[in-house]
Amino acid sequence: MSKPKLLLSGLGGSLFPYLHEKLKESYELFYVDADSSLKKLYPDYNFFPAPLVTDPRYINFITDLINKHKIDVYIPLIDEEIEVAHKIKQLVPSLKLLSPTLAFSLLSMRKDLLMKELHKHKISSIPTWTGDAFNWEDGKEYFVKPISGRGSRGIRKINSKQELEAYYILEKYEPQDILIQECIKGQEYTVGVLINENDDIIYISCRKILIKKGITIKAITENNPQIETAIQEINKQLKPKGPINVQLYITPEGEIKIFEINPRFSTTSIMSYEDGKDEIGLWLKFFDKKYTDSIIRPKEKLILHRRWENVFYE
Repeated sequence: MSKPKLLLSGLGGSLFPYLHEKLKESYELFYVDADSSLKKLYPDYNFFPAPLVTDPRYINFITDLINKHKIDVYIPLIDEEIEVAHKIKQLVPSLKLLSPTLAFSLLSMRKDLLMKELHKHKISSIPTWTGDAFNWEDGKEYFVKPISGRGSRGIRKINSKQELEAYYILEKYEPQDILIQECIKGQEYTVGVLINENDDIIYISCRKILIKKGITIKAITENNPQIETAIQEINKQLKPKGPINVQLYITPEGEIKIFEINPRFSTTSIMSYEDGKDEIGLWLKFFDKKYTDSIIRPKEKLILHRRWENVFYE
């Protein structure tokens, strides 16, 4: 039997080359990224330099690549790509798209709307305002971030009205385009969740963050029933389907505060593979079948600790 053919984006991200080494025996792998120099870094990969996701040529480029190489599964790993990926799926009906629903993806990428939905369903509540509806309250710290965005881009902690005004000037955002939230104290977690087309949760991996600098530098797996209850409620109310990454705090008072949900695999999903859990394989196996087994969880106390690597080429 031939190996399933996977097309993954974002080859320049921190998932690689680790993830490639874990997948290469089970799948035929194809990659795209806008950084053409990655061909020097990964000369033996099936890598195709792509236009930017925002380029009008991107849809045709990816569609042609999928048709030419008979790709079975397309896995978008960049937030800006997800809506485009759903359009490509419409052009290639036989393609499996390993991504949540378009409706959920658009909701989660609009952080203001996501916060309202989580509050409405009593899953999580964080005092939140858009910049144009915010009144400064002295004595408090706030986080400001773009309403739409990923990673730590444009995120700042501010302590005064003057800092907020400087933020608008330096980051070049309009008030209506940013989200302001009260700072949350507590332990941060990043939670990988895999859900099939029947809304069955297959896998939950809670990863306690020990060090974070934009992306997670050090984390440890922890099975946490309280977090799992919140995940069950997200699935029941919002029905994401596919892989999601839930970012949250547990406060000293024991409250769960969800501040972001990413509609894709996270960079910490490599912890699943180190534990022997192939999330892509699980999704393909139970893609449209009823999953009746117990939720799969990771081995506890597995630690991820990222470090730098120096690579040279001409």
